[in-house]
Amino acid sequence: MEIRFTVWQFVRLMVHLEDSAPGQDTEHAAQSALLKAWNDIWQPLDTELGELAKSDFDAYSALMMDRELVIDDATSDQTQSAKKVIEQIMTIMDKAIKADEDPDQLQNLKFERRELRQLSRKLSRMT
Repeated sequence: MEIRFTVWQFVRLMVHLEDSAPGQDTEHAAQSALLKAWNDIWQPLDTELGELAKSDFDAYSALMMDRELVIDDATSDQTQSAKKVIEQIMTIMDKAIKADEDPDQLQNLKFERRELRQLSRKLSRMT
């Protein structure tokens, strides 16, 4: 099945997967499998974003916010794992929203949270 992410959503997902501690339970195994399955997409994108962040911030911003990343051959298991990770990210963001007092940062977090919620709902309908 086809999954579409805005680049920043995919970045959030993959960074969370990289930062998650490996575990022995089924959920961690599924997340590790997702990281491995999508790593060939992630690594070149991560490199490109890193280079753009240093050399051309406007291009970096455009890539993050204006481009879609499409995974054409996502399995049902990958889609379910991605949904669970997005939900974990939303929980973390909810805590950050409650703690944040900077109006600009709060606005950004709320925007991202809304967009991730829409993505989560879309992934739910797909599985």
